[in-house]
Amino acid sequence: MNLRSIKSAQFSAVAILFSLTPGSLLAQQNPQAPVDSGTTIRTETKVVLVDAIVTDKKGGYLRDLTVKDFKVWEDNKEQAITSFSFEADPASPSNSQPRYIVLFFDNSTMDVGSQARAREAAGKFIESNAGPNRLMSIVNFGGSLQIAQNFTSDAERLKGVVKGIKFSSVSPNDAGSVRLGHAAADFGIRDVILAIRSLAKNLGSVPGRKSMILFTGGFPVTPDILPEVTAAISACNKSNVAVYPIDVRGLVTPNLGVPPTPGRGPVGMLPPGAIFRNASFMEGMAFAPQVRAPGNPGTPATPSPGRPAPSTPTNPNPTPPGRSPSTPTNPTNPSNPSNPGFGRPGSPGGTVVNPNTGMPYNNPFNQPRNLIPRFPESSATNQNIMYMLAEGTGGFVIVNTNDLLGGLEKIGKELNEFYLLGYTPPESEEGSCHVLRVKVDHGAAVRARTGYCSAKPKDLLAETPIEKVLETRAAAPQAGNVAATMQAPYFYTSDNVARVNVAMEISPQSLKFDKEKGKFHSVINILGVANRPDGSVGARFSDSVKFDFDDKKQVEAFNEHPLHYENQFDIASGVYTLKLVFSSGGNNFGKVETPLKVDPYETKQFMMSPVAFSTRVRNISHMDVSMDVALIEDRTPLVSRGLQIIPSGTNKFKNTDKAAMYLEVYDPEMINLDPAKPLAVAVQIRVLDGKTGEQKSDTGLFRVAIPDKGGSPTIPLGLQVPVESLTPGNYRLEISALDSAGGNVKRLTDFVIE
Repeated sequence: MNLRSIKSAQFSAVAILFSLTPGSLLAQQNPQAPVDSGTTIRTETKVVLVDAIVTDKKGGYLRDLTVKDFKVWEDNKEQAITSFSFEADPASPSNSQPRYIVLFFDNSTMDVGSQARAREAAGKFIESNAGPNRLMSIVNFGGSLQIAQNFTSDAERLKGVVKGIKFSSVSPNDAGSVRLGHAAADFGIRDVILAIRSLAKNLGSVPGRKSMILFTGGFPVTPDILPEVTAAISACNKSNVAVYPIDVRGLVTPNLGVPPTPGRGPVGMLPPGAIFRNASFMEGMAFAPQVRAPGNPGTPATPSPGRPAPSTPTNPNPTPPGRSPSTPTNPTNPSNPSNPGFGRPGSPGGTVVNPNTGMPYNNPFNQPRNLIPRFPESSATNQNIMYMLAEGTGGFVIVNTNDLLGGLEKIGKELNEFYLLGYTPPESEEGSCHVLRVKVDHGAAVRARTGYCSAKPKDLLAETPIEKVLETRAAAPQAGNVAATMQAPYFYTSDNVARVNVAMEISPQSLKFDKEKGKFHSVINILGVANRPDGSVGARFSDSVKFDFDDKKQVEAFNEHPLHYENQFDIASGVYTLKLVFSSGGNNFGKVETPLKVDPYETKQFMMSPVAFSTRVRNISHMDVSMDVALIEDRTPLVSRGLQIIPSGTNKFKNTDKAAMYLEVYDPEMINLDPAKPLAVAVQIRVLDGKTGEQKSDTGLFRVAIPDKGGSPTIPLGLQVPVESLTPGNYRLEISALDSAGGNVKRLTDFVIE
C-alpha cells in the first residue's frame, strides 16, 4: 500500500488520482478547465490504492466483477471506493505497462541440492515467461545482498545468470532499465528480512505492481526479528511489491518446535495470529561483562551468568488483523503521560506509544505490528516467515511440493489478475499504521495487503513558514534561551558515507502548552543543518513532534524529566558544523551546535566508529512499537546481540548510572568469511584521567562476538562503560580493537562524571 499527498492548483478542478508508485499515472479526469478567476486555492487529497486478487472456491480467477461487488475497510470502518479497474482488461490504463518480477534467492537458508533445484526451475520459468512485457531481475542473498542481474527481457542472459554464469549485473543493451544497485551497498543488511526491506525500498521507483519470488528454506520466527518483519512488509506495501515465497525444501514434515536456544528459553512454532505484547523498557543492563581474556585475542571471554532470558511472548490478539476486526484488543492506556519513544522512564507494560507523537495510540488498529498477518497452525516452523511475508503483501506461498516449476507458473499466471481499488482515507496521525480488509460478495476469496503505514518524511517542515523561522535562527549569531545538550555519533553505511545518529536532551519547561479540544497540546519543531566550512549544506532534516495531555498533572509529570529526541541523516565523509534549532512557538527557542568530522573510509580498511553513550538499554524481544516505527521510517536502531542501546544526548554520567556505549567495528575480513580460517576480534577499554592521563581502569583484551554470516564488514558492539569507581571529574575513554588478521584501530572519546 502506498500513500501520497496530491496537491491540486485549482479548487474547482476535478481530483487527479496518481498511482502511489512514483512516476506511474493511474487515472486522470480532466474536463474542460473553468475560466481562471485569478484566485488559487490549494487543496490536498490523499488516495490509497489497494490491489485485490479474487478467486472462486476452485482457485479460478474471477474477471467479471464490478466496483459494486467490492467493499473496503480501513481500521474496521468501511470506505467509499472512488476508483476501480481490472488490470487484465485491455482498456485498463496500465495494461500496457511491463510487469516486473524479482527472482530472489535466499542462499543463506538453502543447501546445495535445494539451490540447484530452485535454479533449474527458475531457468525453465524464465524461458517461458521473460519478454518485453515481463522484465525480470535476479538477486542473491548469502550474508549480503547481490544484484546478480538488473531488470531485463533477455531470457538467455537471465538463464545464464540464474545458473551461476558470471555476467555484469547490468546489460549494456537494456536502455533505460531499472537499476537496483543502491540496495546492495547498505552495511545494515544483516539478514534476509532486512535485505528484502532494502530491495523493496529500491523498487519504489519502478511503476506498477511488482512480484518478488522468494526462493528460501525459511527460518524460525523469534520475537527479535518481528520489528524487521513489520518494516519489510511496510516497505513492500509502500513500493507495491507482492512477495511469493517458495519453500525450496519441497515436501517437509511440519515441526512442532525447535530445540531451545541456551539462555533464551524455548523457541517453537508461534501460535496462530500471534501479535507480541508490547512490554515496558528493560532499563537494566544485560551486557556480558568485559572479563580479561588471557592469552591471544582468540580466547573467549567469560559469558555473563546473569544475563536475563526473554520471557515467552503472549498473544493479546488471537484474531488476525484484517480478518475479523469486530473484536480487537486495545492495549493502549491513554491516561499514561509517559512517552517511551522519547525516553520517559516508568512506562507500564502493555502501553503502546506512537514515538512520532509521544502519545499512546488511540486506535488499536494503528500499531505497526498489525501489518503482520496470521499464519496457519499446520505450517512447519520455518514456513511461518513465508506466510507472514505473503499474506502481509498480497502474495501466496508455495510449500510442501517438489513441483517448484508448477508453483512458479501459478505465480506467473496472476501477474495481471488483480483489481485496483482506490479510496480517500480518513485523517490520521503521521507515523500511524492502518489495517485493511477487502471483501467480495458471492463467497469469493480475496487476497490483498494487510495494511499500510504513513511514515514521516525526512524534511517534514520543508517549504513552510516554520522552516523559514528556524532557518533564520540557525543562521543568526544569537544563542537560544532554552537549555539542551546534543551528541552526534556516526556509523558507516558504505564507502565514505555515514549515518549520523543525533540525540538531544531538551529542558521540557520550554514547551508551551495550550488548551485545544479539551486537552493540553504542545508541539516542538526541529531543524537540523550540517554546513561545510564554505557554508554550503551537506545534509539537513526537519521534524515536528506533538504532545497531548488530559490535565495539568500529566503536564507536570512530563516536565519532571528532560525531553529525549532522536533523528538520523546520511552524510558524506568531510568536515561540518552541525546545528539544531528547536522551538514550540513564541520567542523561546533553543540552539545547539557541534563540530562533525566524518573520517574517510573504505571497506578494505579495519576501522572503528565513534561511540554512542547511553544509560538506557532494552531487550528487543520485550519492546513496544518504537522499534517497528523506527524501521518503518527508515531509521536504524542501535542493536547488538538482541539489545537496543538508546543513544544519549549527553556524555555526562553519575557513577551510579548503568552506563553503556554502542560502537561498530568494520572488519574487511567479515566480507568474505572463510570457515577454514576462523576470525577473532578483540577489544580493550581503558579509562584515563582527562587532565593527567593517569590510567583509572583497564579491561585488558577480551574477545567479542561476531556475526555468524559474512557479507558485511560491520560488527555491532554494546559494551559497559566502567564508571562505578570513578569520582566526579573529566575522563577519557580509550577503546582499542584488533583482529586475528592483523587489523588494529584505536578511538578516543571524552566523558564526564558528575
